Amino acid sequence: MWLSTHKKIFNNNSGIALLVTLAVISVLLTTALQLARITGKSVMKTRKETDEFMARQIAISGIHLAMAILMDDASKTKIDSIQEDWANPEMISEAVSQLGFTQGSLSLKITDELGKLQVNALLKSYPGHELNQDQQRLWENFLSLKISTDKSEDQRDPSVIINTLKDWLDSQDDDAITGLSGAESDYYGQLEPPYIANNGPINQVTELLKIKGFSPDLLEINLEPDEPETMAPLKFEDIFTVYGMNALPPSPKTYAYPGKININTAGIEILAALLPRGMDDLAQDLVAFREEKSEDGETFINFLDKGWYERVIEFSKNEKETFDRMIRYDSTLFKAECRSLVNQKSVTVSAFILREQKKETNQWGCRIIQLTRE
Repeated sequence: MWLSTHKKIFNNNSGIALLVTLAVISVLLTTALQLARITGKSVMKTRKETDEFMARQIAISGIHLAMAILMDDASKTKIDSIQEDWANPEMISEAVSQLGFTQGSLSLKITDELGKLQVNALLKSYPGHELNQDQQRLWENFLSLKISTDKSEDQRDPSVIINTLKDWLDSQDDDAITGLSGAESDYYGQLEPPYIANNGPINQVTELLKIKGFSPDLLEINLEPDEPETMAPLKFEDIFTVYGMNALPPSPKTYAYPGKININTAGIEILAALLPRGMDDLAQDLVAFREEKSEDGETFINFLDKGWYERVIEFSKNEKETFDRMIRYDSTLFKAECRSLVNQKSVTVSAFILREQKKETNQWGCRIIQLTRE
């Protein structure tokens, strides 16, 4: 396992490159912290400001560490899964410790954005208004698992939510309302405060909460008897993503969100929605297969190669064709979430990272496409 021993790191060139990157990050971080101490004495007004500056630098170093880990991973394997070191909290913690800073603390978490439901994939292309039929079925499955069929208990309807989402995303349709339950700017303009429909791709997951029919309780889970009631509640960003865009040649003005989901990293809620209606309970079997380890708990038993799900679930020909259209086994988009603490000042920085291979050199690189701070 990567970073489990120093010996294994030095057994390959990518490991050496990663150590060099860690060393550079550590030097840069030390320089930044030293600058913080110097400027803190002469410029910054309070200790709190100094702590905040230092915490921010530590968090940014975590983002660069995540990028180094993802580049190293891409040089080793063509798949991305929960079995890899970037997804292992213990390995990430060990990598953080390699930075070697003595002031403050840092925690880092890396998640796969393409293991989530890609909300903008509901339409075939942009600009446009035509539904992607596979994605529509995915939404129907997902919502049917979240919304009770007993209308005396739950008045919500999956088709209503899908229609309103389509209307929020679509364009070039003269603001026509989808079905009887859609909603365009005329509806939102009557709210307090009023606003207009986006008529294009969603840029932030939280934007979903502006759309008719979407509310935080949409993600409520009915816990099984053996599941703890203290389970952390799901957030919209745990399930949905706004990323995954591909350009559509030959027009640079036309683009799409294919919506293929990485079944090697997708959560049980997404796996259940991907499966044919009535087979959602088998999602737990997929999760168990991915996570199964040897008796010593050190080694994953099952390799998550192409088509591995067939060793778990038996599909009909049509079911398999549909499932294959919806899935992938790798990713290009990740989220790195870094939380740093200096004295009593905490800073959280999140980066959405695009990993891509340069055509000229075939080397992997990472770039940040969005950076947020809390």
